[in-house]
Amino acid sequence: MTTKNTTFPLSTVQYVPARAGVMSLIRANSRMQVLTYLFALLLGTGLYLEFFAGHNWNAGETVLLFHLFVGLIFTVLFLVWVASHIKQGLATSQRKIFTGLSWLLIAKYILIIATGWLMVVPPAIYLTGKIWFWQFETTYLLTFLHLWGAVTAMIGLVIHLGLRHWCNPTPHSNRGEK
Repeated sequence: MTTKNTTFPLSTVQYVPARAGVMSLIRANSRMQVLTYLFALLLGTGLYLEFFAGHNWNAGETVLLFHLFVGLIFTVLFLVWVASHIKQGLATSQRKIFTGLSWLLIAKYILIIATGWLMVVPPAIYLTGKIWFWQFETTYLLTFLHLWGAVTAMIGLVIHLGLRHWCNPTPHSNRGEK
């Protein structure tokens, strides 16, 4: 079945519904839950690193390594998951506002992942035996975008889940938006 998306008219998406059954539903929900829990864990460890790690850097180092490890796992799982989620979402989305908010949320996640990887560059170079750092202003900007991008992405995720996944929209809830 080919569905023409009126929100993004240049995209025609092949949408094949997932196999019906409890197992496919559990797998889909589990992936979403794992990503949500990983993101919440990353947000918590990131807030700790930003506001509390300076008080006890020995614990901060451990939290930082854990944050990097979980961030790597999140990045891989997110990139694999988001490709199929976008295809399915574009084919079934009927509300322009929801679709726009979803694109903003994806952009926030891309910003968070990109700034996180950019902040890992200096330590990675250090492990090769060279010392190189971003300029202070660049480091500050990366940290700012990474932290506050994550906070706004969490708010966006709650809104996204509230609009789409935590409630069943009724036909009149679209308010005429198509």
